Amino acid sequence: MTAADLTSKLQEILRPRLRFLKEGEAVPMDDDLGRLGLDSMASIDLLMDIESQLGVQIPDEMMTVDTFSTGNHLLAVIEKLV
Repeated sequence: MTAADLTSKLQEILRPRLRFLKEGEAVPMDDDLGRLGLDSMASIDLLMDIESQLGVQIPDEMMTVDTFSTGNHLLAVIEKLV
């Protein structure tokens, strides 16, 4: 999977969990995911979807507030695992 494919897939996975993002609006990868509507419960669902759809397991030591702070931070972690 190319970097562009991975970014696109992550945006697809993120989109339904960002409840403050307007319909049809692109996922801003540098914006704070919490401010876009990602809460702790949605983070758990997001993690499960990432693991199942991208085939990666994010180790406990990589599950930090910083990892889930922006789409780009999350993408950087995933890129290390694929």
